[in-house]
Amino acid sequence: MAVLEIQTNGDTRVSEEAIARARHSLDDPNMREFILSCLTLNPDRRPSANSLLFHRVLFEVHSLKLLAAHCFINHQYLMPENVVEEKIKELDLNMVMAEIRREGRPGVQWRYSEVSFLELDKFLEDVRNGIYPLMNFAASRPHALPRALSQPQEDPQKAKTPTPEPFDVETRKVVQMQCNMELNEDKSQWHLTLLLILEDKLHRQLSYDLLPTDNSKDLATELVHYGFIHEDDCEKLAAFLESAFHKHRSQAL
Repeated sequence: MAVLEIQTNGDTRVSEEAIARARHSLDDPNMREFILSCLTLNPDRRPSANSLLFHRVLFEVHSLKLLAAHCFINHQYLMPENVVEEKIKELDLNMVMAEIRREGRPGVQWRYSEVSFLELDKFLEDVRNGIYPLMNFAASRPHALPRALSQPQEDPQKAKTPTPEPFDVETRKVVQMQCNMELNEDKSQWHLTLLLILEDKLHRQLSYDLLPTDNSKDLATELVHYGFIHEDDCEKLAAFLESAFHKHRSQAL
């Protein structure tokens, strides 16, 4: 209503006449249809937010680059960890990677040498972190039971004492784990980056500065406690972290 500049004349209720005047002020028929569908009085006929995403006014045809990036990220667990670096080494930079052919006039070619691999790597990282989502195709996360239904009734005597709010329990299993460890600038502390791929293809990246007293079992237990991994994955992740700790620390010696 603010965009359409509908005047309320000091009344809290917007009259139908004001809506009609605003409707006639719209020149774009698609925008007019979109606004009117949102203002439908009958809630059964009013479109849902999900269906509105596919309306001609809002729907965005994603670029092939973005679709390919999401496809790559969703199937990265099937590939070696350093697959991008290895493939880049094998490329002939003078090779044509894409071409537009035109009748009666010169075509256009793109070679691998014109691609900035640093920008490509940054773009993949942004997609992995959810900066460029496919809004119209996003898979919904499985719904968990409301806490009020899953928790027993509280004892009135105990209810007087405030208790910490429990964390959500992760119900999805981990299907792929990747780990990287780097020493900080003064070589005094390890920085851990952990990538977890869950069974619904969600990518969860965690970072942590390791303390001398940290061990793999305690870290895995904390991830369960804070709802980052399923309880059944605790031992598997602890063993994976222990192997990574031993590998990186032995290489640093």
